[in-house]
Amino acid sequence: MKTKCLLFVILMLLITLISGCSNEGDKYIGKWTGLSNPNNPLSDLRQVTIEKNSENNFIINEKIGSYNAYGKKCEWKENTSTDIATLKDGKLVIGGTSFTYIEKDNTLLYNGNGKYYLKKDDDDSEYTNLKKQAEPLAIERFEKYKAQEKELNTSPFERYGKTKW
Repeated sequence: MKTKCLLFVILMLLITLISGCSNEGDKYIGKWTGLSNPNNPLSDLRQVTIEKNSENNFIINEKIGSYNAYGKKCEWKENTSTDIATLKDGKLVIGGTSFTYIEKDNTLLYNGNGKYYLKKDDDDSEYTNLKKQAEPLAIERFEKYKAQEKELNTSPFERYGKTKW
């Protein structure tokens, strides 16, 4: 009985020590997804993946996707970038850009070229959902663009009818 109690006490101490070793920056680790402009489903879709590099440094992998609806066809384009962020005053900072964790709704506030919120998205469901929502709107925009382009490329005689001389 004494052995079981002693093992229980040791186990509880170990759990307390391990849980006390977490870093303030650990809450940033994972995938975060959102739109550059939440009121416009065709705005850039951003996904930020944050990994711990060292005690106060984090690797930030950013993926920015959008539909290119002004070329020869409507297609999804993605650009990626990688940076190192430092934990300062509870924020992840990269130069003049920062990420702030908002505890009440478990989101990240990006503050750089504009401000937007990112939701936790470790399973990519938010990214996939936002991309699916944008697709029919992008196709509609593409069709309108193609119709306008066709109208602009017709000759004035075809557009306005032949002139009587």
